[in-house]
Amino acid sequence: MLKLRNLLVVLILWAGCKNEVEVAAPWKETVVVYGLLDPAASVNYLRIQKAYLDPDGNAFQFTGISDSIYNSNLKVKLYVRLNGNIIDSIFPTLVNGNDLGIEKDSGMFANEPNYLYQINKPIKDSKLSPNPEDYEYELIVQNPQTGYMCGAKAYTVGYLEPQAPVSSSTNFINIQDKTNSYLIISYREGRKAKAYDMIMTFWYKDINKNNPSDTVLRTVKWNLFKNKLTDPSLRGYELKITSVSGSLFYDLLENNIKVDTNLVRKAMYCDIEFFGAGVDLYTYVEVNKPSIGIVQKKPEYSNIDNGLGIFSSRYITRITKIPLSADMQVSLQNSVKTKALNFK
Repeated sequence: MLKLRNLLVVLILWAGCKNEVEVAAPWKETVVVYGLLDPAASVNYLRIQKAYLDPDGNAFQFTGISDSIYNSNLKVKLYVRLNGNIIDSIFPTLVNGNDLGIEKDSGMFANEPNYLYQINKPIKDSKLSPNPEDYEYELIVQNPQTGYMCGAKAYTVGYLEPQAPVSSSTNFINIQDKTNSYLIISYREGRKAKAYDMIMTFWYKDINKNNPSDTVLRTVKWNLFKNKLTDPSLRGYELKITSVSGSLFYDLLENNIKVDTNLVRKAMYCDIEFFGAGVDLYTYVEVNKPSIGIVQKKPEYSNIDNGLGIFSSRYITRITKIPLSADMQVSLQNSVKTKALNFK
């Protein structure tokens, strides 16, 4: 009992003497990287910023100052490896995204300038045939003034080969609102892809009945699947086949297009996109999903060595302006779900 009383006295004296509590640790230089290399894109970009902390004041007062989030003196380099051997080096160019029409999302941080590192060289995609080709990109970021360095490595995702509902040999799409009518989806996976999303975009025109020259082009997006895992080996070229009820598409149109007797609608075409995610990108997305349980705190995920952020790869396979079959045009006009929408 005496020991406990003495301990309480010590704690009270300590609290009375020290009335300032340091809530911020000593500042440490940290770079934040966001980069997804897409072999299907003609130009790729990296966002490289710096983390900061003001231990003597309110850090929010500096969010609108660009120097607080950017360091324009960084040296950025990419090593390209094929099956483990360096075959190339890339030096991304510092650009202002606002000058290129790539505007930064609005928020508390400065929007001008919007510094990005531009990669103009084509990104090589990993392949399985005729012989395996695994392309690994190593990112090195260095501050020459302080000697600080951070980096990351990522294999590129390979090309997905679409086979259905469209492929190189088919030139239209056909979705019916009939019992036991399904949209068949078939593709061969890209190498190093961990998971796929698939989105179909339906394009149509609103035409004013009283003024046919008054038209508006609109879209409805259909998320056919999300985070569909690939073969665990990531070898690529594995055949995947799935099906989705065609009636779901007509439910989507019924729920997303308003009935308007002043309009005639014209169905135009569809776009299909497959989004292939590399391993680290998939993990990053999974870790950052909204928490639905009692415990709301989530672990932080970063694959940047001595930094923060994500450096990975994706491959976006796009098939655009796919014509609709004559049967699908008729179905849009006559289905009980879309008849009131006035497709002609």
